[in-house]
Amino acid sequence: MLVFVIPLKSPQVSNSWERVTQGFERCIKSICNQISPDFHAIVVCHEQPKIKFDHPRITYITVDFPPPNETDRIARGDTDKGRKILKGLIYARQFSPTHTMAVDADDCISKNLAKFIKQHPNSNGWFINKGYKYKEGSKYIYQKKKFLFNVRYIQYYPI
Repeated sequence: MLVFVIPLKSPQVSNSWERVTQGFERCIKSICNQISPDFHAIVVCHEQPKIKFDHPRITYITVDFPPPNETDRIARGDTDKGRKILKGLIYARQFSPTHTMAVDADDCISKNLAKFIKQHPNSNGWFINKGYKYKEGSKYIYQKKKFLFNVRYIQYYPI
């Protein structure tokens, strides 16, 4: 099973919560469009976004640590994101995933990914270095030259 972990930016530090929410809704729809049912999506956030889309394979985790300080770029980005990913990975244990993938809340994912991973459950993982960039509302899509996704094999050890 593949578990997607999506750290969602806090509304307090986003320039446009509406734009964050729209990008997230597109992202979660692409994840839930998997042709294999062997996946789950964990969304880790300070506040659950109000979207119309719902799916039984989505779990929302609301964190209780304070949102990052607006003036601290490091905490706003990497630290907050890292803490949310870690919280999601810990929660993912209950699904016994073979692989996990951290996904930015504005990314779109191939509908074939969970099927591919189900067919290769013992692989250590993959680096995906081909992707595309699309700006909402544009009539163009661009192939991105510097692109990297990482799908990892997970083995949990008792704490």
